[in-house]
Amino acid sequence: MPQIMGGFNFDDEVKQKIWWAYKESMRYDQLRDVVARRQPGWEHLQQALISVDPVRARDDPVVVKNVPYYKAKKALEAEVMMLDPPPRPRDWGELNLPLDASSWTQEELKDPKKLHEMTTLLNAQKEIVDRILDSEWETKWRQDKLNDLLQEKLQPYIQSMDNGVLPQSIFIQSQGASNNQTKRQRRWLFF
Repeated sequence: MPQIMGGFNFDDEVKQKIWWAYKESMRYDQLRDVVARRQPGWEHLQQALISVDPVRARDDPVVVKNVPYYKAKKALEAEVMMLDPPPRPRDWGELNLPLDASSWTQEELKDPKKLHEMTTLLNAQKEIVDRILDSEWETKWRQDKLNDLLQEKLQPYIQSMDNGVLPQSIFIQSQGASNNQTKRQRRWLFF
């Protein structure tokens, strides 16, 4: 165990507790790094992570609360990423363009070099804007498709939970206990 240099003088028992706390924290951090990589078997390591420090794991964003849902969502995301998005509608998206034909005066446009510069800049700007809008459209389409698939896959489970209302109470009382309770109630009613 390394010695603490300068500062406070701790007795050996306190030094040992500090060292153990440090080692536990390092163990948690190492396990957390392995879980964050999501390599096969990470679910079991996540359970070890929770057992090492349950309080810290409760608020840790790396720890997945619902592992089957997480795996299903990742599988759907992979499925959606393989789909080809439809072409972007022409009227979708609006960007304020910094350049337009009015950026040049009529006198400047009489010069062929300036005219060529204007057409080149406007065409380049249009290509860049189209690429930006296409990527935004693709991202939005994939997100909407993922949400639709999640809704479609989860809807049967939600409906079965809604329709699965129990007709009777979950707590089943034995006949003897319920008879004794009614007798007691009757007894108290007469007094």
